[in-house]
Amino acid sequence: MYDKSGFKTENFPLHAMADTLRLMSDEEFAALGAETIVFARPISVSDLARFVPQANVAPDDAMLQMVVAADGAPVLVTDNDEAISDWLEDHSVTLVQRH
Repeated sequence: MYDKSGFKTENFPLHAMADTLRLMSDEEFAALGAETIVFARPISVSDLARFVPQANVAPDDAMLQMVVAADGAPVLVTDNDEAISDWLEDHSVTLVQRH
């Protein structure tokens, strides 16, 4: 089997690649470009308040957007997409889609 670029994937099963990523050091992961990759995900105020106590000032049922670095570190929390676009313009990162 080949991927879109013509790379022969049958020699690299997905579970083996996932295991390799889990075993990488922070330095090895960063070398893959992890410091330049972010993704956005919705998060409820109640979930956010579990690790950011100041979030309790907003209604519990409010939904926010959180931009997260590839290593899982949150870098921005906002209630609108325009703020994400503005933040992306000011930083040398690539927003990728989660699936």
